[in-house]
Amino acid sequence: MKGLKFALRGVKVSLRTLILPLSVMALAVQTQAQVINLVNNNSSAQVSVNSQSGMFNWFVDGQNQLNQQWFWYRTGTNAEQSIETISPAIFSQPNAQSLNSAYFNGAYGVTVRYTLTGFSPGSGEAHLQEIITITNATAQPLDFHFFQYSDFDLGGTAAGDTVQLGTDSFGKFNEADQSEGTSLFSEIDLTPGANHGQADLFPNILLALNDPFATTLNDNAGPVGPGDATSAFEWDFLIPGNSSVGISKNKVLLVPEPTSVSLLGLGLVALFASRRRVSGK
Repeated sequence: MKGLKFALRGVKVSLRTLILPLSVMALAVQTQAQVINLVNNNSSAQVSVNSQSGMFNWFVDGQNQLNQQWFWYRTGTNAEQSIETISPAIFSQPNAQSLNSAYFNGAYGVTVRYTLTGFSPGSGEAHLQEIITITNATAQPLDFHFFQYSDFDLGGTAAGDTVQLGTDSFGKFNEADQSEGTSLFSEIDLTPGANHGQADLFPNILLALNDPFATTLNDNAGPVGPGDATSAFEWDFLIPGNSSVGISKNKVLLVPEPTSVSLLGLGLVALFASRRRVSGK
């Protein structure tokens, strides 16, 4: 649990970590918030639906690869808040690999649907699909900004990661490729692409999302690292009255066996080159 690692790593990161706002320091200890377990084949994940810890574990073949992934929002030029501040979560689990979690305050709300797909034991691969719906329940247009923050610790360590963001043919951010040694996390198929993105070292993005000011991500695509690499996406919506918008995301974790590293490396080079040709990068 990197909430604890966050607290212990203060000296190593910088003195800035020692003066984090209290809202961020609360991440140092898991709260008593409801934690939902997702399981499928060789993979499991945990989501704290009522705290900023969010999705804080993602195991593949017995090793955790994730510290924190969660969502923030702001309306207009207000400061960002994490989505559990909209309301306490209303959640359900249709089955062991799925979670539906909703937050609604009467004026607007966010629903997140998770589906975890693991593969055969020892494969080193797992996928996670997230479908997000943002609803404006008022009669007036809603200026709504939605953020996803990700802090993966590939190989179970907080240092040594490199992250780079990619864009689609419209110039929108649609992927984050993160690696450490032979471990690779690739976030692809963001639909629609995000208006802004940021690759940065911990805890800079997290500080910005929790300070008392409105934040626009700085569009630094990287690569950033090696180090404790993090990334974020920002969607800027003007949602018409009594309407909804959606975001679809698919995350892929690949943790290959050492004997397959060379072959995987060749395949990834071809895959990413192909994706960048298609997207016009």
